[in-house]
Amino acid sequence: MANELLIDVGLTETRVALVEDDRLVHLDLERPERDSALGAIFLGRVRRIEKGLQAAYVDIGLSRDGFLGRDDLVESGGKPIEQCLHEGETVLVQVSRDPVGEKGVKLTCRIALPGRFLSLTPFDAAVRVTKRIAQDAERMRLAAVMQSLLALADQTPLEVTARLQREVSERLQHRAGDRRVAKPVKREPERRNGEDRRKSMGCTVNANADGVSKEELFADLERLRSRWIAIEERSSQAGKASGAPAELWREMGPVGRALRDFVGARLDRIRVNAAAGFAEARAWLFEHAPDYVSRLERFGDPAGLFDLFEIEADIAAALGRRVELPSGGAIVFGETEALTAIDVDSSRASSRGGRAFEEQALQINLEAAVEIARQLRLRGIGGIVVIDFLHMENAAYRAQTVNALRNALKSDPAPTKVLGMSALGLVEMTRKRIGEPLAARLFENCPTCDGDGRLPSLPAVLAELLRRAWREAASSPGGGRLEIACAPEVAALVDAELRTKLERQIGAVVQVKPESGRRRESFAVSRLGL
Repeated sequence: MANELLIDVGLTETRVALVEDDRLVHLDLERPERDSALGAIFLGRVRRIEKGLQAAYVDIGLSRDGFLGRDDLVESGGKPIEQCLHEGETVLVQVSRDPVGEKGVKLTCRIALPGRFLSLTPFDAAVRVTKRIAQDAERMRLAAVMQSLLALADQTPLEVTARLQREVSERLQHRAGDRRVAKPVKREPERRNGEDRRKSMGCTVNANADGVSKEELFADLERLRSRWIAIEERSSQAGKASGAPAELWREMGPVGRALRDFVGARLDRIRVNAAAGFAEARAWLFEHAPDYVSRLERFGDPAGLFDLFEIEADIAAALGRRVELPSGGAIVFGETEALTAIDVDSSRASSRGGRAFEEQALQINLEAAVEIARQLRLRGIGGIVVIDFLHMENAAYRAQTVNALRNALKSDPAPTKVLGMSALGLVEMTRKRIGEPLAARLFENCPTCDGDGRLPSLPAVLAELLRRAWREAASSPGGGRLEIACAPEVAALVDAELRTKLERQIGAVVQVKPESGRRRESFAVSRLGL
């Protein structure tokens, strides 16, 4: 079974597909006109405080202000947000979620710098290890290693690490020149607001760190610490120059981001279809993962990369409402602003015999649990999800279905939480909302129905048009002429007989004017001069 990373670099779009056991499990795409700020770090300026929401709207230089909740402050101490922030104040924030609908980006002050094996948390001293690493002993080893590495790093103030390294190098050169031993320079620790700037940092170790040596973890930690030094320097410069809002750091492009997130022991091959993307991937691997350079391959057919594993068909299925299951059942998606509802349908499987209904329902539910976990990740669905599994009387079968869903979600990098199954067969779960859903990145709202997915029927539009004409005539009695401007398909329904009846009813002459640019439900009734 192949585990491959496919990087499709086009002229206007870059797509990244992760295939595990010959099946698409993750899809990412990036276009210049849909530039994502997810993960970017800004020095923002508080524009206003909303006491009712216990949140602040922060200007970070985007078209809409970002939303910063009290719970996303580093240290609120349970105090109201108006006691923690004030309007006009500068604040260091990171984008934790892309815009959704009319909402702007979501912000947090709990900075996390992502690396290959871990994420550095400068304002949180805790060391966490993902539960996606199955072995308890390995998680304990990684936690102990990172605690020792971070404790060693804390012996030197973060802000002066680079300067001290330069001084050591200069001393060595001086010794080599005149053979005299220079006395070490005693320095007082730098202070900020009366406090030692040395901070205890923490990290979150990700699944790529499974089995990784201490040396590799240290190298990743040092890269992230150097990055944080640069961010703090930019933040200080922007603050002194009153340069807020200012962008301090932004995530890598889709190629580097995919390699950082997915290059690991289970990855067999990396294929790239364009020279520029191949060069970028090769450079990244030489610097960060030289053992994987041999697994990188330039794919010769620029347009056929995603045909290898029928990726295009999987993308099409991930954009539809209905996904068929091997047993003949199906899952149906219904998305709203508040939540996503998923219905498990027995479909064609109900006509099959030879097994008890409970056993058949269990098989469909187990297939649905695995496919739902895959589809949530592919579609980028976040927030509250309610799943209506097929009803089963057997309590053991219900528990087996919920456990299958939980196990299938373990490989999802987004945090998830699954509750138990209710008596009605409903399972409630949450998945952290991070970026835009796949459908939002590939589709626009229909200009006819505004994304509602429905059009008013022609008879309904015609009835409303006639009522509007009646009200207009009644508002200014005395006859005259009315003009009705409407879509051509609506105008065709107002034939001579209907117009005559309307004129008799309202006591005015009616003129119907078809306008090709109008939507079906859009019309205007106006009075013409005598």
